[in-house]
Amino acid sequence: MIFLSNRKKRERLTAFDCQKEEKEMPLRSLRYFLVAAEEMNFRKAAERLYITQQSLSSSIQKLERQYGAAFFERKPRLILTPAGRSMVEYVRKVLHTEQQLVAALADTSRTSTGSLRVGVTGTRGAVFMPRIWDVYHRQFPNIVVTTVEASTAELDELLRDGKIDLYIGVNVPRHNNMQVLTFMRDRIYCAFSRRFLAKSPPAWREALLDPHGFDLTKIDSMPLITFTHSNGLRYTLERFFEKQDIHPNIIFETSRHDLALNLCRQEHGIGLVYEMILYDALRRPDIANELYAVPVRAELPQKNTELTYRMESFHPRYLQGFIQVAQAVFEQYSKTIGAVIRRAQK
Repeated sequence: MIFLSNRKKRERLTAFDCQKEEKEMPLRSLRYFLVAAEEMNFRKAAERLYITQQSLSSSIQKLERQYGAAFFERKPRLILTPAGRSMVEYVRKVLHTEQQLVAALADTSRTSTGSLRVGVTGTRGAVFMPRIWDVYHRQFPNIVVTTVEASTAELDELLRDGKIDLYIGVNVPRHNNMQVLTFMRDRIYCAFSRRFLAKSPPAWREALLDPHGFDLTKIDSMPLITFTHSNGLRYTLERFFEKQDIHPNIIFETSRHDLALNLCRQEHGIGLVYEMILYDALRRPDIANELYAVPVRAELPQKNTELTYRMESFHPRYLQGFIQVAQAVFEQYSKTIGAVIRRAQK
């Protein structure tokens, strides 16, 4: 029997820990390196990774020693070396391959956990994601879905950079390597309470009850409850008002759709909203009995809700499943929204 001194034991444990760390290190260090290369700032990269700047710097130094090359010039400012630029290209391939491996394992076994990164614009996420998730999670309980909420332009850039797997946006840009599915046209409706209609001047009532739809050029001095300037619909309406030299009587601005509809119910004014916002509200009998909704008639740019994803040779089954579930949810919406709206027009 051989007895080791405490010092020898510590040396062997230290060596073992180092070997263990080096076995666990490669993919994590490659991810750290890629984030640093994207940010070109160790502090920002560390914040994005939720680690200390010292840990990030140490990890990259170990990676440089492992491959015998410097990946960054650190002074006078942080830039990639020629080796670093080559490293970025190959690291992206390695991490993409690893993602495909994880996806393949998640497809073949429910004990393996996969991840799906879904981008969605704010309104569509609030209205449709609960329905999509309810169906999808029952079919793919081992898949962790992470949502990213941003504008269509921002989501498109994230998809092209490989930071999300697909997204649902508005009038999605077309690219050669992307597949786009159009789900629906985003129609605009005018919402107001029956009590507001009853106390309105005859000219307002005539315009609001026009069987061909509410002519937006006749909004005149009607009290308008609208959304803040960051809202896409607000931007579209402002361009229309400018073109028609209309100065609407805005009495309230909000970023919240539920608040806008509540103020409309309380006979304060009219609201202009996408029909998807009315979908859940008008399914409630108490709201449907109080709120009137009529289509808006105006020459406005057409807005379509669309889903896009990268065209690749390999798509995990659970990504295809998400697309199919999303299609089914939007088809169900399209079949029922007409009846829901008509109940509020009686």
